[in-house]
Amino acid sequence: MITEIKILQGRAKIILKAESEFERDLIEKVVDSKLGYETTSSVKTDYSYHSHSNQRIEINLLENN
Repeated sequence: MITEIKILQGRAKIILKAESEFERDLIEKVVDSKLGYETTSSVKTDYSYHSHSNQRIEINLLENN
């Protein structure tokens, strides 16, 4: 995925753009799904000894049954 981050007046937007056929198929499957998907996102770091590491944003897709 190509990642684009836009920050304007205290607001941030993260845009992930598909690069591969797998990524395009995944996005189309989520958009076209009649059952739908639940999406969650979280912002995380590993914190130890007053220091952050492994900063990341995780996005989860869960297919509804």
